[in-house]
Amino acid sequence: MLFARLFKFLGFVTKEEAEGIQLDTSQAYWEVQGPDTFADLFEGLVGFFAEDAVLYFEGGSPSAEIGSFVARHAIPEEAHLALGTIWPRPKVFHVPAKKTIITELAKIMKHHAEPELAIHFHVYRNGKVLLEWHDAFDQPLLIAGSIPEKKVAALAQKFGTSHEILLRERG
Repeated sequence: MLFARLFKFLGFVTKEEAEGIQLDTSQAYWEVQGPDTFADLFEGLVGFFAEDAVLYFEGGSPSAEIGSFVARHAIPEEAHLALGTIWPRPKVFHVPAKKTIITELAKIMKHHAEPELAIHFHVYRNGKVLLEWHDAFDQPLLIAGSIPEKKVAALAQKFGTSHEILLRERG
């Protein structure tokens, strides 16, 4: 208890805060080489997920425009995701994956640097992670294997990148 308080005081994430849902990599999943910008990502994601999915942004240093956008559209978390950052405590935002919101976000991000929005980006729905992108732009996007290959291939084509199916235990 004392250590948890000390960790919080120093800005560290506690073990309990770091635990949460993640992409199920014990099942097959897709690996997609991501695009170069959030603007390109969001343009590709318009209509990709059901509109009741949730966009999850972790880390980043939002500018006034991004901060205002997120404040207008943020919702309470529907599921707690495993944090990818342990220090300093990251800002976290949950935003509905509605086409209008994703389209507006793509326009905003055309004139902002990627780290302003997030370091880690995920999409979840009904307590399951559908897309997991730790260290956005440095690692590939991981997409749930339940998403049909035709849809994943079309997304990779929009990005001008590749995709493959993987089955690998998280280690």
